Amino acid sequence: MRNLKMKKKNKVTRFIGMSTVAVFTLSLLFFVSLQTAQAVVYGGIGGRPAYPRLDNPRTESIFVHTLKPGDIQKEGVHVVNNTNEKKTMFVYATDSTPSTGGAFACAQRSETPKDVGSWIKLKQTEVTAEAAKGKIVPFTITVPKNASVGEHNGCIVIQEKKKASKGSGAQLSFRTGLRVAITIPGKLERKLEIAGFTMTKKDDGSFQFHPLVKNLGNVSIDANVKVTTRYFFGLTHFENGGQYPILRGETSNWNFNLKKPFWGGWYRSSFSVKYDKNPEAGVGVESGKKLTNLKGPSIWFFSFPTPAGLAIEIIILLGLITIGALVFISQKRKRWIKENWVSYEVKPGEDIKSLSERFDVSWKLLAKTNKLEQPYALKPGQNIKTPPTAK
Repeated sequence: MRNLKMKKKNKVTRFIGMSTVAVFTLSLLFFVSLQTAQAVVYGGIGGRPAYPRLDNPRTESIFVHTLKPGDIQKEGVHVVNNTNEKKTMFVYATDSTPSTGGAFACAQRSETPKDVGSWIKLKQTEVTAEAAKGKIVPFTITVPKNASVGEHNGCIVIQEKKKASKGSGAQLSFRTGLRVAITIPGKLERKLEIAGFTMTKKDDGSFQFHPLVKNLGNVSIDANVKVTTRYFFGLTHFENGGQYPILRGETSNWNFNLKKPFWGGWYRSSFSVKYDKNPEAGVGVESGKKLTNLKGPSIWFFSFPTPAGLAIEIIILLGLITIGALVFISQKRKRWIKENWVSYEVKPGEDIKSLSERFDVSWKLLAKTNKLEQPYALKPGQNIKTPPTAK
């Protein structure tokens, strides 16, 4: 095992937590876990893996090991007190449990561990650390000889020890949890399946999309989930998504929000999932091979424009109608001139002004029709186009 004294020099400000717990002194404890294995320390206490590996960045925040049945792995958790006072903390192991939506969470302390939580033996279960200090707690992971192939998950949980309250109010205790991911080698299957895609329209005119993805394999998979919303003509309006862990055997779902579109109209939202299907991949490890891309169904929906958008659209529409009307009138006049105007020979003493008065037509139209340029001079005997009749 690596030198623990050297590791104690690490900065105590590096910390990763996962869940918070509200503890009520009415003899009941309620643990509420967050939906991600990587979160800041809550309540100023937390921890991180004491010996992260350089070949896997994910080991900075979670414990990742590939172990055979019967293997024993030595490890350590760096417990952190990031507050300005001395703290006493419980350190214990639990199994993992899916939270709402299928994300990773830690089981309650009151639940008896049956999987990874039961494989972990901590050297200490209670730690006292001075303000802004930390301590490394060694532990071992002993894999049962009958452990099944695939990924197994558990937690190392750090929880503040609170004295019993004498009052009648509620007392709050905090905990953070670090994920422990153990993979038993063998036939590893990495397979996802799109399980559904729905949409909900909210009262404020916004929309919420609900993609569902099921993990059919025996290991967790980090998947890139994306919901793309496009205008009816294909241009992208907005994208939701990110990378999310989907646990072994679980169905994960997410809630992606879309603000009420400013312009309104018809939109189409599509759903896709991209992940590394190759068995060489793992937690924090990429195979380097081509990713698998799953495409889900599309949803068409209509959104009424916002008041400001509607006002602008009305102005634009009126402008287009006006332009269209002017173009129509101009084209109609051109056709009438082409079909009805006749050739006229300019007589001595006539100019464009006198001809415009004689034929009751604008001199500008007369000049434009005959392509006259300034100063619009006419010569006797010159043939021009004029209306068929004069005054």
